[in-house]
Amino acid sequence: MTKRTNTINLLNDTKTTSQKLKEYYDSPFWRNVRSQAESKLKKATRDDGTLIWDKLPNLLSVNPKIIKGEKLGYKSAILHLAPSWASGINTCALATLGCGMNCLNESGHGQLHMINNGSHHVHIARVIRTLIWFKYRDQFKIKIQREIESLQRKAVLKESAIPVVRPNGTSDQKFESLFPELFTKNPNVTFYDYSKIANRNVSHIPNYSLVYSMSEDTTESDIESAFNNGMNCVVVLRLKRDESKPESFMGRPMIDGDSHDLRFIDPQGVFVGLFAKGHAYKDSSGFVYELETTTTQEKETI
Repeated sequence: MTKRTNTINLLNDTKTTSQKLKEYYDSPFWRNVRSQAESKLKKATRDDGTLIWDKLPNLLSVNPKIIKGEKLGYKSAILHLAPSWASGINTCALATLGCGMNCLNESGHGQLHMINNGSHHVHIARVIRTLIWFKYRDQFKIKIQREIESLQRKAVLKESAIPVVRPNGTSDQKFESLFPELFTKNPNVTFYDYSKIANRNVSHIPNYSLVYSMSEDTTESDIESAFNNGMNCVVVLRLKRDESKPESFMGRPMIDGDSHDLRFIDPQGVFVGLFAKGHAYKDSSGFVYELETTTTQEKETI
């Protein structure tokens, strides 16, 4: 059975979303990734439980999209944990089926053809970070703080840029409650995230902001809740890289979300349009929105 055929079958069965996603990430490929990650982590763990960081991937990294912010005067880094059930631990509590199976995790360097000598080092690294986050949290916190301090030195001293960190690159952890000192210890760093939790409120954290990530299960109430909560709404459109985003969507302005990833500098009260990346372009769950359908609905409303 091919991966996409399996996806279609999962869309049509009657299991809960969490069960379906757990099954999706229980393929031979993901079982092998987890096995390799666990083995590498075990070899980098001393008898007393302390980690040998020289044998492990850095927690923060970069990707082509966040690098775009450099031309605007920002120095960005991103924390890529393994999404959904990819690590064997669910990192995205409200992930929908379309979101979980079309995650950016499998685009860019996460594409499956990037396997080298039987190992997909990007996915192994993301699973390792996730296991450390859940099993060695105190050590995780110390290490990421060191990396953030390094980012600040590079940004401010060497490049006169503003340091920026996106903690949920491919996850949806509530760091405001799980790791509040991340923000208080780094007041000069701007943090931002995408989230599936429309009523998530971080207004009490001056250097952290969120945008709401829409999916096939998003309702009008979710959208209204997100906007009322001060969050813009991000929507994946069935567009390719060379196609333009519409100027409006569902009665509100839409801006291009692919020109950079600095969501905290976007105007308020807008939809943020993204083109469908990787195999998401062929999504059949409804996670990827059809412009023709939306346009028709808007005309009928008018």
